[in-house]
Amino acid sequence: MKRLLKRGLYILSISTLVGIMASCLGKDDKVDIFPLTDAELLAFWLSHADSLPELSKVVFTIEHGSSVGRIYNNDSMPYMTKLPEKVFIGYISGSGMDNILNITTSDSIWVNQNDSINMSVPQTLQVHALDGKTKKLYIAQLNIHQINPDSLQFHHIATDMPFSQCEESKTVTFNDRFLTYFKIDDKILLYSSQDAETWNSEGLAGLPGNTLIKEIKSNGKQLFAFTDLGDLYVRDNIVLDEWVLVNIPPSIKIKSILGYLNDGPKQKEGLCLVIETDGVNTFAFTNDLIQWEFDSNIPVPNDFPLYEFSSHSYSVMLTERITIFGGISSDGSVQNTVWSTETGRYWAKLTNDTNVFPSLVGANVIYYDNEFWLFNGKSGDKYNGVFYYSTDGGITWWLKMCKNYFPIISSDGSSGDTTEDFPDFVEYGFPDNYSLRYDASVIVDKNKKYFYIIGGKQDTDVSASDMWKVFVNKKEFKQ
Repeated sequence: MKRLLKRGLYILSISTLVGIMASCLGKDDKVDIFPLTDAELLAFWLSHADSLPELSKVVFTIEHGSSVGRIYNNDSMPYMTKLPEKVFIGYISGSGMDNILNITTSDSIWVNQNDSINMSVPQTLQVHALDGKTKKLYIAQLNIHQINPDSLQFHHIATDMPFSQCEESKTVTFNDRFLTYFKIDDKILLYSSQDAETWNSEGLAGLPGNTLIKEIKSNGKQLFAFTDLGDLYVRDNIVLDEWVLVNIPPSIKIKSILGYLNDGPKQKEGLCLVIETDGVNTFAFTNDLIQWEFDSNIPVPNDFPLYEFSSHSYSVMLTERITIFGGISSDGSVQNTVWSTETGRYWAKLTNDTNVFPSLVGANVIYYDNEFWLFNGKSGDKYNGVFYYSTDGGITWWLKMCKNYFPIISSDGSSGDTTEDFPDFVEYGFPDNYSLRYDASVIVDKNKKYFYIIGGKQDTDVSASDMWKVFVNKKEFKQ
């Protein structure tokens, strides 16, 4: 119960209490002694068991400050939390008394333990010390996320770059830079950037004109590429775009670079590939680009993707893996499968019979926010307009819910197979000015905070000439 008290009465009560304390103290008595001039708060909490029981778990930080202190919850309450009109307050002051005066409005109100208070707006609290003179001001605020922390933000960062309007391009990260290789009239050119916004021309790239640009792979410290004749090239120089032709065994041709297996406690690092030898496609592994491990008696499965797939290297329980997603197999069929390896020589199909992503050409898969995300791509003349995600390494896939979006969007803008009434509690989808696309380059920054969508195609003759910086809102929150 709140009480309007007169200042004189409050001072009288303090004086009375001090007198009682003085008369009761004996030489050997052990009592709690509160400094007469302590006007600081030691603890603060809120509760409302009926309509918001989780409020009692909110932890408040108290910053005393030189003149005005702050009371706030460092971890904001969830988005769309509905706060009751009044909540119960609890606190511990340096005086050990109920001695807070709420002076937010013109009517100052003394607030006792378990009194109710309106926390929908910041409250100005004045704490009084036992001497009746010393005071301390605090601004108390209950923070609630005002935007959905799990929704996506798209920022348009660049457009109309020369490489975004060419027949073929690929962006990779190397030496903490973005490198974009692209082909114009059988010439391969290179642009570089530190931030994907400002780009510099590096002139002609050090690759032959028949290099398969879209198949260039990076492990961060090396770049790998191959030609339509099956020749393999590697770049180690972090400054100059110098590529070296690898002296591979004459009996093999490179058909696909699957990824790079990182060094780990249980495995040695190396490049994982599909090679052709004696007319058979088989898996191969090389640690040093000199010694090659393969077995031509074990052919690659017919439904294993050879190109247009996404590849990711990562660690699980001290075990290094490469996982590839989707792609086109040797018979030309579009896959919606996921394959993984711990050796580079033996691959396992992970895909379930249910909860799979669609068969898409030129889709992108990244590891972001502790999940695999799949987006972009097309199926026939229909473009993928939503995000799929997997939390179990690519075995099971779910749709990132977003209102008024459909799993597949036609190139003419009409909807394909619809999904009924997506709930709007999660906002995953592309902005209105984003052109759905396939064959884009997507890069996650080294801090795992942002990802960049660069270029891509909208149909066989039109390239997507824009670039986007994308992130989940919560990664931008300071608290």
